[in-house]
Amino acid sequence: MSFQKVGQFFIAVVLFVLLGLLIWKNYLAPKQEAAATPAIFDQQFTDFTARQFNQKGGLEWTVSGSQLNHLTEDKGYRFNQVECLLESKKKNAPPWRLSAPTGSADERLTTVELTGGVEGHRAPSGNQGALVFGTRTMTIQPQEQKAASSDPTHLAEMSTDGQPRWTSDSSAFNLNYDSQVFQQSKVRDHYNRPVSAKVTPDSSQGAHP
Repeated sequence: MSFQKVGQFFIAVVLFVLLGLLIWKNYLAPKQEAAATPAIFDQQFTDFTARQFNQKGGLEWTVSGSQLNHLTEDKGYRFNQVECLLESKKKNAPPWRLSAPTGSADERLTTVELTGGVEGHRAPSGNQGALVFGTRTMTIQPQEQKAASSDPTHLAEMSTDGQPRWTSDSSAFNLNYDSQVFQQSKVRDHYNRPVSAKVTPDSSQGAHP
């Protein structure tokens, strides 16, 4: 074999080796790296519901949603279309319903974060009309019966015809439901005075004695 053919042979071998390295780098290596990347979630549930009961067996709160993802290494949960139902401490009083597009919680559900726009509603109770509530984010501690938000918050009581009796806007709030303490910052309250019905004088002429 001539030196020219030997040189061509070695050049071909080198080219095949380089081609093999390129194929491995561009196709095989990324797949191996992707397979080695740990998963973010280890469990996933749809249409989930979680409940907390007190020592007497009474329901305290309920968290439900369209999807729940459990993070690896027991780092907590992520929710989609979440709704929290907080039972009232008063007998026969309606619960608060809080909903949000997204949310998260720690492993033991001691702290629940609602994000993406939080809306709340409580049905009428006694002489008080329905209550509505809105803020951007909200932190709930169900077991301690606490809730707070550092975002602008709107609260209102609605009349039977759907109009607000009063409104309360604040820059932040803090609620201790257990001790019934509600604190607000930079509050602007507005009370809508009810419109009194107009009395139409009776123009009919009655019989004179």
